[in-house]
Amino acid sequence: MTTRSRVWATLVALALAGALPAWADYDAGQKTWDAGRAAEALAEWPKAADNAAFARAKASRKAAAYAEDSWSRPQGRQASEAKGLRGKAEKSERLADKYPPGTKLRDCEGCPEMVVVPAGSFMMGSPESEDGRNDDEGPVHRVTIAQPFAAGVKEVTRGEYGRFIEATGHSTGDSCWTYEGEQWEDRSGRDWRGPAFRQTDEHPVVCVSWGDAQAYVKWLSEKTGKGYRLLTESEWEYVARAGSRTAHHWGDDIGRNRANCYGCGSRWDDKSTAPVGSFGSNGFGLYDVHGNVWEWVEDCWDASYAGAPADGSAWERGDCSDRALRSGSWYISPWYLRSAIRSSGTAGDRVSDYGFRVARTLTP
Repeated sequence: MTTRSRVWATLVALALAGALPAWADYDAGQKTWDAGRAAEALAEWPKAADNAAFARAKASRKAAAYAEDSWSRPQGRQASEAKGLRGKAEKSERLADKYPPGTKLRDCEGCPEMVVVPAGSFMMGSPESEDGRNDDEGPVHRVTIAQPFAAGVKEVTRGEYGRFIEATGHSTGDSCWTYEGEQWEDRSGRDWRGPAFRQTDEHPVVCVSWGDAQAYVKWLSEKTGKGYRLLTESEWEYVARAGSRTAHHWGDDIGRNRANCYGCGSRWDDKSTAPVGSFGSNGFGLYDVHGNVWEWVEDCWDASYAGAPADGSAWERGDCSDRALRSGSWYISPWYLRSAIRSSGTAGDRVSDYGFRVARTLTP
């Protein structure tokens, strides 16, 4: 018997004695293991395909992309969500067809002029590297505005507000916080008609509370049959930035005579409001988003963006006796005019550098 024959005979004997695994058992186990790995891979593959297709649809935000995703994968993991997003995207596209970005609207004689703002996404807040940054401007987070809407081209003027008072007899109180004798004080006899500095009907209305602003937009809605309201805080920053990521819509430096503030280089600095539209507009066609008057927005005040809405809606969490203010004013220093700057005021306060801007929800 050759050496090779002896080895083979020994292996056969050991296998028969159970000292080695039977080749058939080994082969069956290998096949079972391979089949299991294949099953896992096949189970994971549709998930990966669904995820990739859904990510492409969300990136495009187009109704057709969501439709393709749900039609081609009706049992996909995101099929239900894709269907809902498709409906929103279709509405947004109908609105965009009816109201192209930049369209000007004026719903009645004496109503504020509005401009259509497109849907889109932006990063809200300021990076830690931005000069003058406050802690309440973070964390920076993405906000997606799913539907186009209309925003006031300018701040609401004294003339526009006066028509509301004449029509409704709304009570505006008998005092306002004004800066006189180098001191802020709540002074009786001061109001939107006489805020301690000269104004015309082309100046932004001041000495209005958050409640006064709410009464005005309610009246506008009833008068026109349209959905007037205040901007939400995230909508405000979206329209103020108009696609920019710098401290101001024109760049990081305040420059000279680009806005009205304490140190902006305008003839109204630290004295009074400027007539609305006295400075250049931003990329969305809005004026005075930096300075002139602080603008009331819809949101309750919260000193952090942690947990803030990511869809452009108003934040009803926080201290709702205080409401958010944006923009900066004729009285405040330049670093308070940044797109990310935030402030707050008691909802009932009337102050001679507080005003507001309106928004309008669009319908197909």
